[in-house]
Amino acid sequence: MSADNGYPDRHIVMETLRTAAPLLGLRAPVLATLDALLSCLPPKRTHHTVFASNATLTFRRNGISDRTLRRHVALLQDAGLLTRHDSPNRKRYSRHNREDGMALRFGFDLTPLYRRMTELARVACDARTLQERIAYLTCKIRAAANDLLMSDPEHEAAALARSALRRKLTVSECETLLEGLEQTPAEGASDPSETMDMTGRNGQNVRHHQNSTKENIDRTAETSMQSSRQDTSPPDQGREIPVNEIVRLCPEAAQFEQAPTETVGDVVAHARFLAPMMGIDARSYDAARSRLGETGAALTVWGLMQIQHRIRKLGAYFRSITSGARSDGFDPIGLILSLDRERVPTT
Repeated sequence: MSADNGYPDRHIVMETLRTAAPLLGLRAPVLATLDALLSCLPPKRTHHTVFASNATLTFRRNGISDRTLRRHVALLQDAGLLTRHDSPNRKRYSRHNREDGMALRFGFDLTPLYRRMTELARVACDARTLQERIAYLTCKIRAAANDLLMSDPEHEAAALARSALRRKLTVSECETLLEGLEQTPAEGASDPSETMDMTGRNGQNVRHHQNSTKENIDRTAETSMQSSRQDTSPPDQGREIPVNEIVRLCPEAAQFEQAPTETVGDVVAHARFLAPMMGIDARSYDAARSRLGETGAALTVWGLMQIQHRIRKLGAYFRSITSGARSDGFDPIGLILSLDRERVPTT
């Protein structure tokens, strides 16, 4: 959320839409126009109406024509992401009534976009799941085709399947290609170590085993991370944090809940729901799971969502602290607990 209001930051909105785009039917140029519209909204505001002129918008869109701009706006309106409020003279402006505090606003109203953010995040999660499914199937096709071509270089179905992988495929197309191959790679169950850690009383507590309390800190999140450095729990000591504490300390993440978060499984599921919104791709999330475990990766998402207004690029920062240069000694529970220390009591 923006530090100035309760609305999702522009980069979170755009990352969510880019991930959801395949299921929304929106192409990259149209999303770029939406990004230009969002860039015209002031950080502190009480509405989501864009008053910028066509000249300003085309400049921010690298010089696209007025005709293209109008076409993109129409597509965004058809997608239910904005509403046009045209004035009689077609100019964009606002008029205020000081007596009753009301206002008339003529421009591009992005309120529908913000109202649908939870729904769009769900669509982004579905799109990510679909992409992972397609990636798995294409890997399976490639392996099967290569095996067949190794034994028979003239194998027609295998050659066609490998050639088809050069273009984007749907799930049904992948499954059709697999049906045409006589053999497919042997599949086995996932490694149990990759499944979520559900230790704790009835799954109500999240337990994480840390190896060190030393953390490397990014300047954009210095305050929260410095607090978590001060944790003096012994190394290799398992610690627990109740699920309700996670929800209390991370209201920014909790406000996107689709259902009450009551168990460790709920924490993990919600983190996977939030990740695309935050610009965390599937590969980065899987790398975090491998290093920190399912719950560790999930806690990191919850914690970073709370302090995201201090971080310029959430996706890159998530990679850095979970599997990159700053990952040595990173403690997800320490991050969550540090949020309690920086909360200012109300009087």
